[in-house]
Amino acid sequence: MTSAVSARHLAAPAVFFLNRFLPLLLLACSIPSHAAYKCKIDGTLTYTDRPCGSESLTLPVAPASRGGTSEDSLHRERTEIARLQRLREQRERQDQQIRDLAARGAAARERKCRSLSLQLRWREEDLRDATLKEEHKARVRARRAAEKLAQECQ
Repeated sequence: MTSAVSARHLAAPAVFFLNRFLPLLLLACSIPSHAAYKCKIDGTLTYTDRPCGSESLTLPVAPASRGGTSEDSLHRERTEIARLQRLREQRERQDQQIRDLAARGAAARERKCRSLSLQLRWREEDLRDATLKEEHKARVRARRAAEKLAQECQ
């Protein structure tokens, strides 16, 4: 008799758990998960559950299954993958355009700096070859060329 009573007491917590917590657990599993964010930090791609700044990309959360066919879900997943792929390619094209524009700007700046450096060298040559009468004007031209080079290329 004592063994039957003790078995009943041991089964009571399990029944309590099944009656109270199992429905809550099943409900929690059916609720969609929270947002996910895609972040690029120091050139490294990471995924997190919190926003990581202005460049974070919120990833869409897939809705809970409604009991549709596997073909429907496969089609939805393929459509979503194709959409994300197009977005990624578009972002990569934009990033490449920005890099190309920056490279063109850097090349133009380098050409301008070489030109100003050459003009300064010519002004300094003119100053060395200037007569006593032309020396003041040549000195001013050389100083201005040096200032312009320093302003544009420093």
